[in-house]
Amino acid sequence: MAITHLTSVSQLNTILSESNDKLTVIDFHATWCGPCHAIAPIFEALAKQYPSVNFLKCDVDAAKDVASTYRVSAMPTFVFLKGGKQVHTIKGADKQGLQNALKQLTGPTAGTFPGQGQTLGGSPSGGDQGSTWTNMDPQLKILLALVAAYIFFWLM
Repeated sequence: MAITHLTSVSQLNTILSESNDKLTVIDFHATWCGPCHAIAPIFEALAKQYPSVNFLKCDVDAAKDVASTYRVSAMPTFVFLKGGKQVHTIKGADKQGLQNALKQLTGPTAGTFPGQGQTLGGSPSGGDQGSTWTNMDPQLKILLALVAAYIFFWLM
């Protein structure tokens, strides 16, 4: 998807109103900012990789009203919006952070809770009852054995 360059808050509001549930990422940058130039090709590649996401760029010097709306104080700053609501922010040219945020906010589990959950019986779903001891950290096993031995000898 093509990257849209923002020039005003009204343009941003129009874009957001046309895409209520769609994720929108705004790259706040400046022409004089070296890290902004370094992360720009990655932002463009991500725009091609995630066609269902709105990718916007905002030059903080050219569209000061947009930058002040989101209180941008560092460049680059990436603001993630969903339905017009700010859901995440990344300050700095953090390639991995940008990729992780997009995965998290667009993945098949976006909006769900992490973890395996519990079945009605109380055990972890899909879990094996005996796997707790085998999957336990060896140092924790030793600690538990020592505590058990101490209690055993103390009671005797």
